Amino acid sequence: MEQNTTTTTTTPTPNSSAGKGMGIAGLVLGILAAIFSLIPCVGMWAIIPGIIGVILSALSMKQATEAGGSKGMAIGGLICSIVGIAIACYWLYVVYFAAGAVVNAVEEFDKSGGMDSLNKALEQLKQITDTTQTH
Repeated sequence: MEQNTTTTTTTPTPNSSAGKGMGIAGLVLGILAAIFSLIPCVGMWAIIPGIIGVILSALSMKQATEAGGSKGMAIGGLICSIVGIAIACYWLYVVYFAAGAVVNAVEEFDKSGGMDSLNKALEQLKQITDTTQTH
């Protein structure tokens, strides 16, 4: 007797749409983070969409790799998000040290007696305005 045993293996067919939605979302958030991070004084907030863009792009790359799909948008989103995060971190650094410099300047101004002379000047200004209003 002849026994017929055949094993069928199925290879996954490449799914070109695997991870595409998350890749697009990661790319859009990465572009927004990169552009928004260039705005002075508020660019540090670009770190939020940048981090979300990195997460979505990484998940998209994982899905595309497993399904054999295209990873182009995910890679673009990852790069844009990382650039946005890097610039946002630079703004955080600048704001942190600028705030420290302002605090040090105010403390130095107070130690040097600047507040006393400023208060005296305000009192003199008040006296002047009171005398001009009565005449």
